[in-house]
Amino acid sequence: MTGKNLISQQSIKKYLERFERIKKLGYTEEGDAAFIQEMVATSEQIDNLCVKASIGEYELYCDEPENLGGTAKAPNPMQTLLGAFANCLEISAMLYFCFMNLDVRSVNVKVMAKYDKRSVLLRKKDCLPGFYDITYTWYIDTNENKNKIERALDAIAESCPVKWTLKKEHKFSQKIILNKYRK
Repeated sequence: MTGKNLISQQSIKKYLERFERIKKLGYTEEGDAAFIQEMVATSEQIDNLCVKASIGEYELYCDEPENLGGTAKAPNPMQTLLGAFANCLEISAMLYFCFMNLDVRSVNVKVMAKYDKRSVLLRKKDCLPGFYDITYTWYIDTNENKNKIERALDAIAESCPVKWTLKKEHKFSQKIILNKYRK
């Protein structure tokens, strides 16, 4: 059994086609047009602290725990962000193991991070809101030697888009529209 059994041949083929197109177009205007995608998420209140984000045709719910006045019907936004990072690592690992034709029967990743909730109100110079000390542990069922797996995991760490999004320094801007529904 090889890593290629982790995901479908159709998925592998589509990714390989996209990679070839990326290499061909590179950082050209045509490449920009083909590969820069604007994503939009719109959030709305469902009930109390439970909110729903609409992202294209998908919906993502977030809530707060009951001890903070929520209903605990869904993960909170920070848990959702950590879950998105774990999912991105997992998908990247499955793809890399397949592309490298490694003998991997299963792969799972556990992501842990610290989040000091005091930082929302009590800011210290080195304690801004958000995650810190992010670590992840891989659980891989394989017959491959550790060096091959480590090379793949190093490549994954360097290409995971959610990881790089978390590491980037971002530019944020905001617009405010009041009384949207008034005529």
